[in-house]
Amino acid sequence: MGISHLQAVIIRRALVLMGSFGHGFMMRLYRVGIATAAACGHAKARGWLAMRRNRLDALRSATSRLKPGQQWMWFHCASVGEYEQARPVMEAWRTLHPEDAFLLSFYSASGWDAFAHRQPEWWAATDHVTAMPLDVGAAVRCFIEAAGGPVHLKGLLFAKYDVWPTLVSLLTTNGVPVGLFAGHVLPGRWPFRFGGGYHRQAWRAMQSIWVQTESSLSTLRMFGISADVGGDPRFDRVHEAARQHNPDEALQAWVNKRPCLVVGSAWQPEWDAARLAWKKGQCAIVVPHEWTSAGIAAEAIRWEAAGARPVVWSAHRSENARADLPDGDVLIVDATGELLDAYAVADFAVVGGGFGHGVHNTLEPAAHGKWILVGPRVARFAEVAALEKAEGLTVCDSRADLCVAIGLAFLDLESTRLLGVKAEAYVRRNSGSGKTIAEGWSKAL
Repeated sequence: MGISHLQAVIIRRALVLMGSFGHGFMMRLYRVGIATAAACGHAKARGWLAMRRNRLDALRSATSRLKPGQQWMWFHCASVGEYEQARPVMEAWRTLHPEDAFLLSFYSASGWDAFAHRQPEWWAATDHVTAMPLDVGAAVRCFIEAAGGPVHLKGLLFAKYDVWPTLVSLLTTNGVPVGLFAGHVLPGRWPFRFGGGYHRQAWRAMQSIWVQTESSLSTLRMFGISADVGGDPRFDRVHEAARQHNPDEALQAWVNKRPCLVVGSAWQPEWDAARLAWKKGQCAIVVPHEWTSAGIAAEAIRWEAAGARPVVWSAHRSENARADLPDGDVLIVDATGELLDAYAVADFAVVGGGFGHGVHNTLEPAAHGKWILVGPRVARFAEVAALEKAEGLTVCDSRADLCVAIGLAFLDLESTRLLGVKAEAYVRRNSGSGKTIAEGWSKAL
């Protein structure tokens, strides 16, 4: 016996109420977990709490300094990667609406720290960076009040996926438009599966949604959510960075026209493959994703055992990042912010993470016109599949396969460089979404 329309509506509302209660409970449980981890010395948990200390007072003060009639255009980014997607949209918005002030929020301390160390040149004195509150009613209401409420909040744009349902509900109830850009939605992943109804309501409540691909659009339509394909603003960011890149002449001199491999965001599998594939007359630049002094020293010893001459970046460039480098076969870069310069001198690149939790940024080497090799953990990354289809990237199923692919790339540099041209063309074709999204949001408001 079927159920009536009224019964179906009642069931859906009951599930949403259960979802709301469950979400609030989990948020409070999460807060207790963070506090406990911080008390036990967990660095990331301490950072999460520290970035929220006195944030409401600072936001109230920043709001009070807004000029008469000035409003916040609020962008929220979960972490560093989402911030890189937001930057082109924010820059385009500043060109369209120079009268608006930016309110930029982060959820994680890593995004906060990255912004603190390198602010964009268009960041103004009236702009403000803050921490996203815990998504429970009382905390969100206090945050909205500190930001001036609907009088001063022009709108909120989420980057990629970090959608908070309590926040969306309170903003839309108060007439503040909410949207999302660079969405990447996978069927079966939260909240697009059983139990995610409460969170999906927040997606339905948003005024505008731009996703990266047609497949994401199809997934949203399955759940009755309207959206448009707007692309990925990271293409704008990496394309512009490559276009404006100033060459590191000392690094070019170190390579000295030798065949050069750059391993970016390396973990141990990528370290090992590069070392096993290396031969005399070639050079490699390895930029680890994480490192310790002891780990760098151990890698230098392994390269020496393979017959290579290792050069450690910090031993020669700790004070001057453009200082001359001694002769060597492998340059181990124990510093942040140097990966783009490294990719610029490469003949091809390996990007790490594909043998672990997931591959890291493949668009940076692609923007520099480098063919890319990665490990197999790539399912969550639409650009990897697209780069592979464009012949600008190859996925290696095992560490042995990666080692073989590196060796073959060194043997046929002409073909390797032609594949890199295809990678750069793919990036160029997909650039421009930052402006498109900013213009679309401007019309929506």
